[in-house]
Amino acid sequence: MRVKCDGELMKVRLHCIDTPEMGQRPWGKESRDYLRELAPRGSSVQIKGHKKDRYGRLIGEVMKDGVNLNLTMVREGQAAVYVKYCKDAQYDEAENSAKGDEIGIWAKPGTHQVPWSWRHRN
Repeated sequence: MRVKCDGELMKVRLHCIDTPEMGQRPWGKESRDYLRELAPRGSSVQIKGHKKDRYGRLIGEVMKDGVNLNLTMVREGQAAVYVKYCKDAQYDEAENSAKGDEIGIWAKPGTHQVPWSWRHRN
């Protein structure tokens, strides 16, 4: 996600989640578009920053109007919990709910459910 903070454009990696890559069609585009619906261009968001990743992106939880967008992405089946980097039980609960409802990436089996595996497939 790209945000503007004090006039500076910055990249934010959403904490605890991993979304399908754009090459994982149609899931990558659907996930990106869903996040854009949650926080359209020009929206005001708050970021609870954790640290920076190896690419210099801020890792954080993005809030809009008191709603945690990271958690919403998981709850709505638009992202998987990145277990390697997340120890927050509410994310696991949200993912289990999405899986049970078979929504978003959980509607159909495939590598889109585990983007980290898809990225390292070769």
